[in-house]
Amino acid sequence: MTFRERLDRYWFEPARVRDLACLRIAIVFVLLADALWPGGLAQQLRLTLLPDEWFVPIPAFKLLMLPFGWGARPGAAMIVGAWMLAGVAGICAIVGAHTRWSLTIFAAANTFLLAHFYSYGTLRHPEAAATIVLWMLIATPSGGEISVDAMRARVAESRRRERFAPGAEVMSRDARWPLRTAQWLLVLVYLSAALSKITVGKAAWMNGYTMSYYLLLDGTGNQLPMSVALAHVHWITIAFAAVALIFELTFVVCVLWPRALPAYLTTGVGLHTGIWLFMRAPFFQLVGMYAAFAEPLRGEWRRVSGHERSEARVWTLVYDGYCPLCIRTMTQLDVLDGGRRLRFVDLERESARAQALVPRLSPEAMREQMAVVTPEGRVLRGFYAFREVSRRLPMLWALVPLMYAPGSEWVGTRVYAWVAANRARRLCTPSRGLLRACGN
Repeated sequence: MTFRERLDRYWFEPARVRDLACLRIAIVFVLLADALWPGGLAQQLRLTLLPDEWFVPIPAFKLLMLPFGWGARPGAAMIVGAWMLAGVAGICAIVGAHTRWSLTIFAAANTFLLAHFYSYGTLRHPEAAATIVLWMLIATPSGGEISVDAMRARVAESRRRERFAPGAEVMSRDARWPLRTAQWLLVLVYLSAALSKITVGKAAWMNGYTMSYYLLLDGTGNQLPMSVALAHVHWITIAFAAVALIFELTFVVCVLWPRALPAYLTTGVGLHTGIWLFMRAPFFQLVGMYAAFAEPLRGEWRRVSGHERSEARVWTLVYDGYCPLCIRTMTQLDVLDGGRRLRFVDLERESARAQALVPRLSPEAMREQMAVVTPEGRVLRGFYAFREVSRRLPMLWALVPLMYAPGSEWVGTRVYAWVAANRARRLCTPSRGLLRACGN
């Protein structure tokens, strides 16, 4: 294999679009949380009250404000508008509704707010690195998985075909390079921070007193007694300084050698969490960028644990393949099933297999309520089947507490029965000859 082929494989070998979608969700979430964090808008509005001499717009902000004049300064109304726009577009980008447009609008609004903040003399690299990744995601198929767009496209395809077909893993050459770029951007950010410590602080960074100073400064300023206490334990401050410097200098190791990923990412999460707890410095944008390591981390987990997806862990859903509501529901569950924990059996087209899985139920009974066969062979039906399936799909975990709340079984079973009893009248098309299969 030539060097050019190796380079092409490294950057453009097809990768899972689902991993890219996870990066989209993580990046937008951390940037949106930073923008909407309590006090963030108030801080931006206070900046608009400062004298004009304090306002030194950076080039990016001048470009964004170009329609209003080169170097124009925004007012409070424009800041509030951008903040509200960032909130709405950010939520749409997370759920993947009109993904490319929502990413573009959120990136513009978020960059506007950050560039406005930077124009008063404060530059912070965590937001900048995550914002670069955000703009990069606009040019990628990140909305092809874990998104409203993907769900809508799959449902439309099932409706057109008038049957459900499980989807294959979505792969794309355009999914690899954004993940690689985010990984190497993290390397540059950490290396920049380490070189700054070495060139500016020199040996003073490792003597422990520099760390003690920052712990005392942030501890007293933010009223953190634990930080003040730790600042007086010299060996702890030396250890903190050494761990931070070594981690930043050698982070490139986990990019080149994936076996080191678990140790480095665990250290990174602990390091940034500790910085927040003891110094109130938010670096969680960098933690969000760790989502770019989903594929190598997954491979390392399988190597260490010896864990592979087994048919013994599969949950099997038996559904009415001639009912549009059932087809749509199976399509939606398949889209949400990132771990491929579910298998689907069409009662009408695979009747022998369905009867073998659930021998005690007649086809008429299975048409009335969806049946789920657990890996242990236990059969669940209707509301109880959907509730157990929801526990296996992370995207539906928010619904699980509601389905286990007091009175939920009484309500859930009756709502399910009502929908099942009325679906033929509401959802089936007589001209296509589906009424018999839908229960009439």
